[in-house]
Amino acid sequence: MKTIQPLRIHNSNGKHVVQVPAHRGEELFMLLASQGIETTVVRKPGFPLAALEMDEDVNLDAVQGILAGWGR
Repeated sequence: MKTIQPLRIHNSNGKHVVQVPAHRGEELFMLLASQGIETTVVRKPGFPLAALEMDEDVNLDAVQGILAGWGR
């Protein structure tokens, strides 16, 4: 059985980043937007993950709470 790892927030080049499967990037983008959290979806051709970038002033506790409940 495959174990699903929880999503984590990383810091990269002055931005907070969450990586998700590329086909679910827009879904998470919309969910975060509905909660007032602005993100930018970054995709690289041929790469299976999309990165959602957030500014450094984002409420990380709020984002982590949303990520914890997402996809359940």
